[in-house]
Amino acid sequence: MKFKILVFANTLWFIEKFKFQLIKNLSRDNEIECLYLREGPPFNTKNINKLINKKVKFTRLNLLNFLNFFFKQFRYKRNLNFRILVFTMSSILISQLIFFSKKNKVIYVLEGLGRVFSSRNISYRLFKRILILLYKFIFKGAKAIVTLNYSDATLIAKLKIAKLSDISTIPGTGFDISPSIINLVRKSYKPIYIDYMARLIDDKGYYAFINTKKYINRHLPAINENNLFRIITPSEDIKNLGKNEINFLKKEGIYLMPYLDQPYEYYKNTSVLILPTSYGEGLSRVLLETIALGIPVLVSRNMGTEELLPYNYEHFLLSNNPATIANQLYQLIKNKDKCIKIINNQKNFILSNYSSKASVNAFIEILK
Repeated sequence: MKFKILVFANTLWFIEKFKFQLIKNLSRDNEIECLYLREGPPFNTKNINKLINKKVKFTRLNLLNFLNFFFKQFRYKRNLNFRILVFTMSSILISQLIFFSKKNKVIYVLEGLGRVFSSRNISYRLFKRILILLYKFIFKGAKAIVTLNYSDATLIAKLKIAKLSDISTIPGTGFDISPSIINLVRKSYKPIYIDYMARLIDDKGYYAFINTKKYINRHLPAINENNLFRIITPSEDIKNLGKNEINFLKKEGIYLMPYLDQPYEYYKNTSVLILPTSYGEGLSRVLLETIALGIPVLVSRNMGTEELLPYNYEHFLLSNNPATIANQLYQLIKNKDKCIKIINNQKNFILSNYSSKASVNAFIEILK
C-alpha cells in the first residue's frame, strides 16, 4: 500500500542528521513531504538534495503554511492512506494546533523523553508535570505512540500518558554504517584517546568526565601515561565556553574538538568512550556507532543505552561518581582485550536489529 506521509520535526538539521535513512527508504514506495520549524545547526545539504531528487518535498512552517496545513487537514481526513509522523517535543505540541481533526492519522515518535523527564532541576520538574498533562491530551486518539526503548514505553504507561496497547517500541529510526567505514577505521585504528562525545551539559555527563580526569591526574596518573583525554562536542557548545573554561580544560589535559558530520575521523583514535549519561535518550547514536566499530565503552545504565549491550556487560558504570568512573576505567584498560571481544560479539546484534531496514520494516507495520 502506498502512503502519503508528512514528516514533521523541529529542524531541518534533525531531519537530515537523524531521519535521512528512514526518509530515503520510505520514499521508494511512498510520497513524502517534510515539514520543519527552522533550519537549526549546519547540516549536510548533499543529503537533502538526494532526498529532493527522490521527489521528497521540504516545507518550512510559517504563518502562510500554517493556515494551508490547517485547512488541508479536512481534505486529508478523507484520505485513508495519509499518515503524519511527528518527531521532537516542540513539533508534537504544535501538531495539536495543525492536525487536531485527523489525530487518528498521526504517529507520535518519542526519540527520547529528554531533559524534561531526566533532569533534577526544579524548573524542568515543574515543566514535566505540565508536559505530562499536555501529552495525555495530545496523544488521545492518535494512531500510535512510538518509543525507541522499552524503558520509555514503561514510563509512559506508568504515568498514564498513553495506554500500553497504543505504544509501539521500534529499533530506532535508521542507523547504518557501511562496511567500508568499518574497514577504514579498523585499518587506521590507533587508539590513544579517552573520549567524551556529547553536548556540554550535566545530564550528558560533562562535569563527571572533567572531574574524572581531575581525579586521574591526582590519584591514578598511570592512566595518563598511554592515554590522552578528549571532549568532542558541537561547535556551538564550544563557542559558548568562556576563555577561562577553555584554559582550565587545557590545564587539566583535556583536548576540546568540534563534532564532525562524519565522526569516524575521531573514532579511529578512540581507545575508550566514556558515557556517564543520565539524559533521557531514545537510543544513543554514539553508543550504536562505537559498538559497530568495536570500540570499548564505559557507560551508564540508562534509557537508550542499557538495551544496546549485553545485560551482564561488565563495564556499566556503578555510579557517576568521578572516583568510581576513574577506577572502572583503570580496570577496563587492564582488561581491554576482553572488552573488545565482548563489544565485537555485540556488533552483529546492533547491525542486524538496529539497521535502517529493521526500522523501516517496523514503521511500515505501524503505518498500516
